[in-house]
Amino acid sequence: MNPGTDYSHLRPLIGIFVNKRFFRNQNVTPFARKLAQANEKAKCSIFFFSSQHVNWKTNTINAYVIDSNNQQWLTCQQPFPDIIYDRATGIGRDEKAAVEALRVRFKKLSQIQFINSCKLKKWQLYQKLSKHKTINKYLPATTNSRSIEDIKAMLAIYDYLFLKSSGGSGGKRVFALEKNENGYCFRYYHQGLHLKRHVSNLDDLRSEMKKINLTPQRVVIQQGIRLLKYNNRPLDLRVLMVKNKNGDWKAIYNQARVAPKGAIITNASLGGEVKNFSDIYSALKKRYAKIPSDKQIKDICIIIARYIEKEFGVFGEMGIDIAVDETGKVWLLEANSKPSKLPEQGLEDTLGISPQFLMTLEYAKFLYAKKTSKPNN
Repeated sequence: MNPGTDYSHLRPLIGIFVNKRFFRNQNVTPFARKLAQANEKAKCSIFFFSSQHVNWKTNTINAYVIDSNNQQWLTCQQPFPDIIYDRATGIGRDEKAAVEALRVRFKKLSQIQFINSCKLKKWQLYQKLSKHKTINKYLPATTNSRSIEDIKAMLAIYDYLFLKSSGGSGGKRVFALEKNENGYCFRYYHQGLHLKRHVSNLDDLRSEMKKINLTPQRVVIQQGIRLLKYNNRPLDLRVLMVKNKNGDWKAIYNQARVAPKGAIITNASLGGEVKNFSDIYSALKKRYAKIPSDKQIKDICIIIARYIEKEFGVFGEMGIDIAVDETGKVWLLEANSKPSKLPEQGLEDTLGISPQFLMTLEYAKFLYAKKTSKPNN
């Protein structure tokens, strides 16, 4: 906010729900700064809070707001908000129960609307979306593993699998398993290294999984996909979807996450790099005859987002992870209801107002106007 600017009288009043570590050391996070910067244009009332800041006796919140120079946190008491923008992710075990209880309790209050209604878990996402013919064609075969026998059954159909820990994030709990002439090749990221292990049978695989605290009962098994390669390195796509001021889904970007050399995990935090898909499209087109355009992929993601809402409730944003295989077929890998939104250095404007932050605030204004314009409100 500009010095002296006070938006506290404006509506909607938006409470940004975060984990308690968000305020650690009193440092204002880049996410909070970008949201406050966007609010210079949106002009809502915004504050931040965690599960330990709610006072149910007085229906108030001991909130955090950013000072006029976007430099430090200030504390103040706020009433319950008109809208809760749920960004509480990375919740520790000591806070998990309180966070879930708070979400349930707030959702019982009819005067409060939510942006982002729930977490999108891998197995539940597949179960619900696979009922729809429109979306089913984008879904790789998926099952929830209960034992090593489930992995064996999938290997009888597909010689290449992804094993995904139900609690994993950031690519750190994604494993590739490939059947070959000598047994199986098991590839994964562990303690800063991209590792490749050869096992002769599934009993050996079970032992290998145990070394990294992974059991067959704790993974989602997904049909493996032979990804497009850029400079001989596999890539997948993250499409950031955000609703605009009219409540319509828009694709902010379609970014390719290119794996580091010798790796199958594409997440940039694990050593890969990020590029705009449109920037590398021509190079990919030279190697692969059939490949969907940037617009085609974004249009598919809009359809996917709409069907996710049909099954899980209203969202204001989501990150949709897409794979394109060597034949040009598009696959939905997973979706994240609380995606990373910070602009990517070198690909987006990191200094100005970021559309993914501004649009969320404008969407909140849309929700508030829609609710308050109804009769008897």
